[in-house]
Amino acid sequence: MGQITPKLRSTTHGFAWWCPACEEVHPLPSGWTFNGDLDKPTFSPSFRHSGKQIVKIDGKWNGEWVCDESGRAVDWCCHYVVTNGQVAYCGDCTHAMAGKTIEMPDLPPHLRDETRGD
Repeated sequence: MGQITPKLRSTTHGFAWWCPACEEVHPLPSGWTFNGDLDKPTFSPSFRHSGKQIVKIDGKWNGEWVCDESGRAVDWCCHYVVTNGQVAYCGDCTHAMAGKTIEMPDLPPHLRDETRGD
């Protein structure tokens, strides 16, 4: 398992890509419809990742949750559609990219396979 294009990694259950809104890898399960284009992929239906917001230091979880004034962990959601290499973030996302569409970004350096030369 590793990098298969500048934008995608293979995983045990499909593919994964780097989400700049969440600053983490999101899996794209093999059970979803895939157009077979590794350069401008389309996956459907939409993907929705949710849980509690985590505190990150240098891009890594420090073991703590983001909490509201009452001490309860804050909900998190990243919901998007990937079409022809474009990521359209849905309006129910809890991050700043809600409602925006971007080109699927390249994997960050720490997720690239150095031997590929991409």
